[in-house]
Amino acid sequence: MNFINNQVDPATGTIALRAVVPNPGGEFIPGLFARVQLSGRSDFKALLIDDKAVMTDQDRKYVYVVGADSKAVRKDIVVGGLYEGLRIVQSGLDANDRIIVAGLQKIFVPNSPVKPNMVSMSAAPAVATQ
Repeated sequence: MNFINNQVDPATGTIALRAVVPNPGGEFIPGLFARVQLSGRSDFKALLIDDKAVMTDQDRKYVYVVGADSKAVRKDIVVGGLYEGLRIVQSGLDANDRIIVAGLQKIFVPNSPVKPNMVSMSAAPAVATQ
């Protein structure tokens, strides 16, 4: 691809692209248009957390983590999509953070004391098929 338009056509929901392709047999002629569907994908490392831990404060998403002296510490995060039932965290967390998932209604202010009960994180249960 040697050109990607930066606007989406609101009537069709498409983006104009231009590509240079080999044409040894002369099958393509100048000005030819084609409908092509590209699937983009990039492997990357991501932090995944239980979506129940994510809270919203007007325009920000945040989670509570277990901090020093077993106190709840608020951390603002940037979230992405869902992957296998878990929320992708793009930034704001460290891999060693212990996220509070259950009992969030008992945290009234940051630095509230908590009694952590460590459990392993798992994806959402699979839906049974008939």
